[in-house]
Amino acid sequence: MKLGLGTWRFFLAFLVVISHLWSGMLDGPAAYAVWGFFILSGFLMTHVLTHKYGDSRGGLADYAYNRFLRIYPAYVVAILAGVACLLILPKFGVTLSSLNPQFNWPHSIREWAANLLLLAVPAPGLFVPVSGALAVEVCVYVLMPLLAFSRAAAWISLILSVLLNLKYGLTIETFGERYSSFLTCFMVFSCGCLLSQYREKLNIFRAPLISVIVWLLHCLVWLKYDQWPWTYGLYASIILSGWVVLSLSSQKTGKLDSVLGDLSYPLYLFHTTVAVCLIPLGIKMRSFEFFAISFVLTIIVSWGVVMLIDKPLAGLKKKKNVGVT
Repeated sequence: MKLGLGTWRFFLAFLVVISHLWSGMLDGPAAYAVWGFFILSGFLMTHVLTHKYGDSRGGLADYAYNRFLRIYPAYVVAILAGVACLLILPKFGVTLSSLNPQFNWPHSIREWAANLLLLAVPAPGLFVPVSGALAVEVCVYVLMPLLAFSRAAAWISLILSVLLNLKYGLTIETFGERYSSFLTCFMVFSCGCLLSQYREKLNIFRAPLISVIVWLLHCLVWLKYDQWPWTYGLYASIILSGWVVLSLSSQKTGKLDSVLGDLSYPLYLFHTTVAVCLIPLGIKMRSFEFFAISFVLTIIVSWGVVMLIDKPLAGLKKKKNVGVT
């Protein structure tokens, strides 16, 4: 089986999961993976907007409708699972925030809005602890049509976001703000958008195997320079993730690649919720055993979400194809 973008999405989700649940994991790859999702999203959304939906009112309405069906139904289930954990597990002596500080009840209207509407605003209380990055992506979906149909807009957004990152300063102290803020992250989506727009010219750089190997080797830089991921490494990962996306985007893949791609979103959504349910069983938190059992159980849960939610709803999606080239 050739490696495709579905397998790549699954691998990025896996890196997030193992980094959150195993204390022995290398520092850095989870951050690279989240921004890797962002550049992939910018690339794919630009492609589908220009090749499937078009810029008519009807096409953009279909784009918004299909994105809603892709994101929100599974997310609502994840919210309900998070609420159930917050209600039940404390009765067994479990402090959910011990696994993820954001796994907590919302304490303000803004936090409730951030949870229910996926708003990209700071919210220390989340039912789905990883939903901050998802909220950034959802907010970008609103602006993506502007970037997809205008290279000038994509370049301007890239330049402005780069300048904002530089204004923060590429230091460890500012990593959190740069990594998770909507405006600073917009740079990554812009890169994905431009990658799609210049794809034909950039295809000469395609190297599926080599690009993935170099991406993996970059994760090892932390072993020598422990500040690298939080400073310059995050930005180097944009270039390397873009190279991987470009290289894999034309790969002919099979059923397994599609299945792994389908599992990547629920795997990302549910891994923390599944993991906290293991704490009452006495398994040492963030041990490799804790991660391994959580991962297997999350795969099972993710498969259920795909079969019971995603697949049935796929039939409701708009099939419009405008034939734009």
